[in-house]
Amino acid sequence: MTIPEDCGNSPRMAIVADFVTAWAAGEAETVREWLREGAGWELVGDGQDAVIEGVVPPPFAAERGEILTVLSHGRLAACDGYLVRGGQRVDFCHVLRFAGTTKTARIREIRTYLQPDAAQD
Repeated sequence: MTIPEDCGNSPRMAIVADFVTAWAAGEAETVREWLREGAGWELVGDGQDAVIEGVVPPPFAAERGEILTVLSHGRLAACDGYLVRGGQRVDFCHVLRFAGTTKTARIREIRTYLQPDAAQD
């Protein structure tokens, strides 16, 4: 996973980049460690609208990917990028709400938007 160089500018941005990298790699245990108990995860896109508790698996096991942007402010953060496997690309955006503003605060809520590359259909 390629990560923007400026993710080291704030602890929260680095946490979000690490979290998304673990999500893309299908590292469920690492993802679970950052989720607050009872965290909600809304998955939007590709005909899916679901709210689920716990871990959302990646759209597919990514061979590679890139995080394009990571933003954070207070309890909120967002991250977008894309994942690729076997020539198939899926763009993603996560919008995260943390339980607090400390760097140890866990994620309380996530909305994940997924968009398969239409050129491959």
